[in-house]
Amino acid sequence: MAPRSITVATVLLCFILGILSPAPAACSHMNQGCCTSYSRKPVPVRNIKGYKEQTIEENCPIKAIIFYTVNKNFVCATDEDQWVKKALTILSFKLRKMAMKKSGTHSVKDGSKPFSTTTAAFLNATESFYE
Repeated sequence: MAPRSITVATVLLCFILGILSPAPAACSHMNQGCCTSYSRKPVPVRNIKGYKEQTIEENCPIKAIIFYTVNKNFVCATDEDQWVKKALTILSFKLRKMAMKKSGTHSVKDGSKPFSTTTAAFLNATESFYE
C-alpha cells in the first residue's frame, strides 16, 4: 500500500471508532457521571460550596442531590435524609441573603422569594467554582 492510502485508512478507522464508541452520560456534569447510590454520611454545611439536583429525566438511575465540597469532591445524597433537608434549608437561606446583598434589597422575612429562582442563582454561582 502507498503511504497515502495508509493515512486515509487510519483516518477512516479513527472516524469509525469515534462513531461506535459509547457516548458520555447525558447527565454528566463537569466530567462527572450520574450518581448511582447515596452517601448516608452527613457532610458539614461549612464544607459545602454548592449543589445541584440530579433527576431521572437526565437518564440517571436515581434522583439525587449532588453536593460539591470545598475540596472539589462531590457527595450524592437523597433529599429524604434529614441532614440533606437541613443543609438545603441553610444553603437556600445563605443564597437569599447573598442575592439580597447583590441586588441591594432589604431582607424578606416571610420567605416569599421562590425557591427555583434561588436554586438557579446558586447553581450559576457555583458553576464557576468547578471550571
